[in-house]
Parts: sequence; structure tokens; C-alpha cells
Amino acid sequence: MLDDKKGYGYKYLPLFEAKLQRPMQRILIPLFFVLALQVKAQIQSKLYVDGEVSGELTSEDTVRLTNQVNKLLIDWIDKGYYFSGIDSIISRDSFVLIFMHKGEKLKAKTPSFKGSRLHSNLSRELKSYTNRGFPFASIQFDSTTLSDGIIQGKLSVKSGPEIVYDSAYFFSELKTNNSYIYQLLDIIPGEPFSERGYRLISKKIERSPFLNLQRPTDISFKNRKARVFLDIKEDASSSFQGVVGLQQVQNGKTTAVGALELDIQNLFRTGKQLKFAWEKFAQESQNLSVFYKHPFVLDSKISPSFNFELLKQDTIFLSQKTSIGIHSYIAPRIEIFLDYESTNGTLLSTSLATLRNSGLADFNRRIYGLQLSSGYLSSLSKRAEAAIWSLSVSAGRKNVQRNLSLPDTYYDSIQVASNFYRIQASVAYQLRVARRQAFFQHIQGGTLQNDELLQNELYRLGGLNSLRGFNEKDFFVKSYLLSRTEFRSFFEERSYAYIFYDHLFFSRSAKTDQPFGLGLGFALATSAGQFSFALAAGRSDDQQISFSNMKAHFGYISRF
Repeated sequence: MLDDKKGYGYKYLPLFEAKLQRPMQRILIPLFFVLALQVKAQIQSKLYVDGEVSGELTSEDTVRLTNQVNKLLIDWIDKGYYFSGIDSIISRDSFVLIFMHKGEKLKAKTPSFKGSRLHSNLSRELKSYTNRGFPFASIQFDSTTLSDGIIQGKLSVKSGPEIVYDSAYFFSELKTNNSYIYQLLDIIPGEPFSERGYRLISKKIERSPFLNLQRPTDISFKNRKARVFLDIKEDASSSFQGVVGLQQVQNGKTTAVGALELDIQNLFRTGKQLKFAWEKFAQESQNLSVFYKHPFVLDSKISPSFNFELLKQDTIFLSQKTSIGIHSYIAPRIEIFLDYESTNGTLLSTSLATLRNSGLADFNRRIYGLQLSSGYLSSLSKRAEAAIWSLSVSAGRKNVQRNLSLPDTYYDSIQVASNFYRIQASVAYQLRVARRQAFFQHIQGGTLQNDELLQNELYRLGGLNSLRGFNEKDFFVKSYLLSRTEFRSFFEERSYAYIFYDHLFFSRSAKTDQPFGLGLGFALATSAGQFSFALAAGRSDDQQISFSNMKAHFGYISRF
């Protein structure tokens, strides 16, 4: 046994000496009690088994070191070494000596002591306690007898003291409100400590588009409280974006289209999001949308949101959509979203010459939706696996409303009330193929199911954010599958040139088509913002690839 008198400079910490005299009554010793509970970037430890050096263990903190030792003990017990345990631990700074004994291999008479069943029981019991505020829980043999090398008895759990979260320590000063970070990472002061929750902090931080973890977390325990040490960096994720494009109209002339978008990601430094977008996608057609999300309302796990969209198609129809919903995380990276959506379609023109065989009508639609998602496109650069996905389903009722300016015969072939269903899915990933080259692909699809599907409620595709090489919102589709593929060559961290190929498969009534678009572009990051340019050409049944049909887009993004 080592001590200070022998000049090693270590502090000897004995372990429950009364229990060492009766090793059958304990299996797992909580290392948190015996380690110096300081913040350590990394813990180096040497393991001695039955007096001989067995190996070394390297852990980021005491939580992970405890898991390693407990796993080793459970493996030994699983093999029949029921008397194995920890004799003592000597700790100083970031170096630890762990002395253990393996004991004699025995046979078990009690079924719960045997093989994988015992291993499963021990692991399950420990996880149950360590994730409910008892990280020092230990499992003990109770009422144990030994006869002729055969052991029998029962297991019991000693919970140890209850540990709750203390306030976190931040290595750098943050502008974001601490309460938002606590809710985001599930480390709320006063709540029971969870070992699993602590280990998942590096994944939970990816829920935020403007917070980044600079290095692994650390932890310390004192006075029945756990304090998490975080090195977090705040990114400039809010943005103002402007895009200008050139496209041809039916008379062969070229007209300018464009879009403006203001996206505030950390409103009032509390994680709130406010997004405003306006787009002119044709000569007399515009689209307006407003989105607001309030995270962790009343310190709960629920984040409500509101969305409003208004679309005007020339002088023909108007579409207004309003939705409210709630967001919540069901896994570190998986968010569930429940919403109620109300859509109203209004005809602006009642000319029979314009509406005849158009499939247009006034309508209102009320649907309920469920969505699961694993992130957002801008989070791809933050992840090692660099992939995100989403899936949503919606269902409800739709009613066609009669327009008094139209004759009753206009509605003779239209079903007034019907059920409405919508399914959408997407997956996106970025794969680094070399140091400065990356392959990016975004695949998305959707389908609308309704007995009386109107043209003014179909999906709208085409343009810079969907199928490049075509006019904005040029395609009215019922079902579609869209692939957007890019090969990017980076010459700076956020500056790159790229070539792209987009391919769309869609159907609408009896019409199907497979238009595609291809082209090239670049994104140039400067201290003032990011400039972008894209030149695209597209081909479909109604459009051939030609110089006169090419689309040019100029964009600028300012981040703050």
C-alpha cells in the first residue's frame, strides 16, 4: 500500500474498511467517493489486479472512469468471479492508481447469478440509478452463502446520496441566457443528475444553430451537487439574405425576380427565432412568410411556434396558410413537431374564360400534422456523420366553397367535402471526399391525396431553392421526388465553387415528367458577408436547354 511516508506524494484514500473484511457483501464501489472530485480534462489511471499491473485506463472525467471500472467488474462477475472488487484507490491531480482483486472463480446456484442474465440485471440496475440522480449507486450481495465452491444468495442496491445539478461553469463569457442553455442541454439546476444525460451533452448542443462545444465537457461533484464545465462558442447564425434572378416570361422578355429573408436565430439572447421572407417569383406573383418559435416556454420541454404564409399567383388566386404547433425533443437529436394548419384559397378572377378546365376553386382546409426530424441543413457542418432527415404526415378535411360570382354549373363536377392527406420526407448529407472537396446531396419527396385536388393547393417547385434551371414555382405537382446534388471544391472554410445537377420526378393528374437542371456557381465569404452566384440550364417536356433559357442568380448573405 502506498502512502506519503514512502515519498510517492499520493494521498491514500481507504474504501469502507468494514466492508473490505466481508468482500461478499459488495460488488461495485462508487469511484466518485474516492476520486478527488476536481475538474480534469483527462484522467490517466493504472490498474493493479491481485497485486500485479494489469493495464492503464484513460478517461475524460470521473463519470467515464467509473463506467469503465464498473463494466470490468460486471464482466468478471459474469464469468464467475463473484468476490471481485476494489481494494483501494490512490489519487492525485490527474493520475489515479486503482487496486482490485479478482478472487476465486465460483459456480452459482441462484439463477439470477448466472451468465448473461446476471450481467443484464447488474447493468440495468446501475443505469436505472445513475440516470435518476444516484451516480454513486452500488450493487451488493445479500444473504449470501458459499458451500463447496457454489455461491447462492440475492442482490440488493445501495443508492448512495442523491446528486442534483448545480449551475454550470462557462469558460468564456456568453451573451445567450443561461436558462436557455440549461434547458437545451437538460442540465437544469436542482434537477437530478443523469449520467446518460451528461454524456449526451455533445450531441444535444447540436440542437442549437448558434452554439458550438469547443472541447469535451468536464464535471465536478461537491456537497451533493454536480457542476458541469462547458467551453461554448457562440456563432453568428442570424442572417439577412438577398437574391436577384433573371428569367424569361411568356412574351419572350426577361424579367427580374428576387427574394429577401431576415432570419434572427437568437432573439433577445434567449434562443427565440423570428424569420421573415418575401419573394417575387413572377411579374405579378409574390410570396410572404413569417415564422416565430419560442423555445422552452415557462421552463418546460415544449417550444411553441407560429407560421403564416401568403401566396399571390398573378391575378388568378390567393392562398393563405396559418399554422401553430409545438416542438419537443424525444432524443438528443430527434425533434417531434405537432401542428394544426388552416389554409384558405381565394379566387381573384371569376372569368370563366380564365377558370375553365383550370381546376381552381375557393376552398378551406383544416389538417393536423406530426413531424419527426433530426436537424437542419446548416447543422451538417457540425456533425461527424453529416446527415439529417425528416418525415411528416398530415390529415384533415377540405371543403370547396361556392363563389357567388360563378354559376352553379361550375361546381357540378366538384366534390364539395373530402378527406385530405399529405406525406413528406427528406434526407440530406455531406460527404468529404478529399481535404478540400465534398459531395452534397439533398433528396426530398411528397405526395398529396384527395378526391378533389385543386390546382391552387398543389406543391410548387422550380427555381433556386428546388429545381434550378427553371422559373420560380413553375411546376404544379401532386407527387414528387427531387434530388439536388452538388460537388463542392473549397478554397477557404466557407468559400467554394461547385457544380450541380438537380433531377425531379413528378406527377399531376395524367401528366408525368422528369425535368432536370444543371450548372455551376460559387460562394465567396468575406468579412462583410457571403456573395453567391449560380448559372443554370434546365430541360423538361416544355423546355429545351438553350442559352436563352438559362437562369442566373446573384445572392448576398450577411450574418450577425
